[in-house]
Amino acid sequence: MSGCAAEPCDPSIPTDPALSAFYDRLYGLESGAGTNALHVLHLGDSHIAGDRFSGALQSRFAARFGDAGRGQLPPGSPFPYYRRQGVNIEMSDGWTIFSSLSGTAVGPFGLSGYRAEAASENEWMSFAVEQGVPLRNITLNLLQQPGGGSVMLIVDGEERARFQTNGAFSRLMQISADVSLARHVVLRPVGDGPIALLGWGGEGGGPGVVYEAHGIPGATLRVMDAWDESIVGSELDAMQPDLILLGYGTNEGFDDALDADLYRVHLENQVRLLKMRAPGATILILGAFDGARLPAWAGLRPSQQEATRAALPCEPLALNERATYASLNEDRDPVLGRWHAPPNLRAVRSVQREVAQLEGLAYWDGAAAMGGACAIHDFVFRDPPLAYGDHVHLTPAGADHLARNLWDRLIKPYEALVCRRHLSG
Repeated sequence: MSGCAAEPCDPSIPTDPALSAFYDRLYGLESGAGTNALHVLHLGDSHIAGDRFSGALQSRFAARFGDAGRGQLPPGSPFPYYRRQGVNIEMSDGWTIFSSLSGTAVGPFGLSGYRAEAASENEWMSFAVEQGVPLRNITLNLLQQPGGGSVMLIVDGEERARFQTNGAFSRLMQISADVSLARHVVLRPVGDGPIALLGWGGEGGGPGVVYEAHGIPGATLRVMDAWDESIVGSELDAMQPDLILLGYGTNEGFDDALDADLYRVHLENQVRLLKMRAPGATILILGAFDGARLPAWAGLRPSQQEATRAALPCEPLALNERATYASLNEDRDPVLGRWHAPPNLRAVRSVQREVAQLEGLAYWDGAAAMGGACAIHDFVFRDPPLAYGDHVHLTPAGADHLARNLWDRLIKPYEALVCRRHLSG
């Protein structure tokens, strides 16, 4: 238990009712009266895909409540800069990666949003737990399919088992293997047919927090429409998440054709599906971070872009600019020749906030945490920089900065709750 009990409680820090169930489980984990492991599921776009923001949150949960592992990982290295904090992932060149974000990819897909396929016995993929708790359990999310081949599981240099994926119809095969303090895991097709992997990973057995994160660069909430409902349901049943963080919104906000009313309906539907599939989970919507654009027609030569584009000022759109944005942009009006947030970014946050309130969910305003309008421009020029010159993506320092803000938003009310419980009894 934290040392806050020796200090007076701060009654000015209320508990968000939408987080009460999550706080109860945190308290049970910390006091030893509840579950041995608490599961966090973080879904979103590139801010999560690079594991900077999600990884910084995971580190804080692990340090405060114990590290129980990273849960499921997407299969292999699904995109060029993919990383997981504390885990080294490698794969041979012969795997084919399918993304649920691709308009031409055929499913099925699960929570990771990716599928990896290979057939040759020469192919392999591996992950090594370089930092954090070693694994006591390994889980493979394989696709059973007609004509499917066998796969070999190698743990710390020794073959552990072989699994056959051939079956009369396609379905998720969730295979769980107990291991002893494993750190290096390799998966190989045996060579008797194709195998398809939707995700893999493991847990340390607790006590602590399992922090599982899945992000797809460029994704919007609509990517979830491409995920197989039965597979996602099975994954959530196995995971039993205690907290789900939804980190979409930036890419929606940069879509000038976005229909806010349709976006609202879609967000409501996805939230209700998650509540139905994971009834025990607390859901936290992360309001879209601040971002800015400079129109491509700003007239700068390529050699000037890096230095000059970043140095131009940032100013929020005025009401009349919002109302006539499409025509101003089409006419290349010089008034837009500055950094500014896309007109729909604020609308996305408004919808996110309203849906959270309507559905009884927790909400955190990422843009407000950054400092409000044009905060991303300030982030670019901080020392060290907190955002890159594209005025969208955060540097590692910027991701940690925002993770610390969200952590404080979560943990300070929890600490006050713990103190009040301690003092009352």
